[in-house]
Amino acid sequence: MKLSSEQLELILEIIDRGNFSAAARALNRVPSAVSMAIANIEAELNLKLFDRSKNHLSPTEISLSIEPHARLIVNKIRQLEMHLSELSTGLDTSICIGVAADLNQKLLLSGIQQLTQRYPLLNIEMICAPQQELKARLHNNEIDLYVAYSSSNIDTNQRFRLLGVEKFVAAVSPQDAQQLKDSHKNELTTLSELRQIIVASKQYPLSDPRILVSESYWYTDDLFMAINMVEQGLGWGNFPLSVVYENFSKQSLIRLEFNDTTNGLDMPIHAIWPSYKPLNQALQLLIELWAKNFK
Repeated sequence: MKLSSEQLELILEIIDRGNFSAAARALNRVPSAVSMAIANIEAELNLKLFDRSKNHLSPTEISLSIEPHARLIVNKIRQLEMHLSELSTGLDTSICIGVAADLNQKLLLSGIQQLTQRYPLLNIEMICAPQQELKARLHNNEIDLYVAYSSSNIDTNQRFRLLGVEKFVAAVSPQDAQQLKDSHKNELTTLSELRQIIVASKQYPLSDPRILVSESYWYTDDLFMAINMVEQGLGWGNFPLSVVYENFSKQSLIRLEFNDTTNGLDMPIHAIWPSYKPLNQALQLLIELWAKNFK
C-alpha cells in the first residue's frame, strides 16, 4: 500500500493530539471518520498503528518508528505546495545578491534566514566583491541586487533603499600606533604619510574617490585580508566598527585618536537595483526584512 500525504498527516495529528476527537477537530473532520480512516489504513497495511482502550489511545512502536519519516515527508510536501503557490503569483525560483566586500555580512544573514523560512525552496546565490565590481555586474544583469555603502556619484539607472548606517573608523597596528605617538603625530593629516590599505578592485574605477586619503595605497578585494595586512603593520585602514571592535578589544588593532576631528564616519548602507527592473516579491520582502533588522 502507498500512503498518501493526507494519510501521513492524519497519523501525525493523532500522535500529536493524543486522541481521535482532537485530531478530527484539527482537520475539520468528525471523529468517526478519523477512526474509520485509521482502521482502513491499519487493515491495508496489516499493521497496528494505535493501541485503543476505553479511556486511552497511544501510538504503537510501529507508529513511533515511522513518525520521523512521516514528518519529513509532510513538511517537504507543505514546502512544495507553498512554493508552487508563490510561483503562481510571480515568485522567481532563484535570486542573485551582491554584497560589498567591506560590508559586515552578518548584518544581512538574518534577513536571508527569515526569507528562506518564508520561501524555503527559493535558490539564493550570494556574491561578495568590491562595490565597483558589483555595480558593473548589476549593469550586466549578472546580479539582481547588491548591498553597499552610499557613493558620492548618483547613477540615474539605479534605485536604492536605505537599510541602515555603519560607522567606519581608522585603525593601525600597535607598532604603527606607538610610532605615531612617539613622534607626537596624531592628526588626521598624518595618515597621508602612511600607506593606505583599501578594499577595492584595480579592474574598476573607485566608486567614491574620497576614500583615498594617502598618497600611497595597496588594494585587496577582501575585507579580512585588509584587516590582516593592517595588523601586520603594512599600512592603515578604514574599517566598519562592527567588524573590528573585537580587534580593538584584543589590541591587535588600535583605533586612532585625532586632535583635529573624531575618528568615526557614519556610512549609509543601501540596497541597490536597476531602475528599469521592478523588484520581484522575494527581493521586496528581503529589503523590508533588512531595513527592519538594521534598526
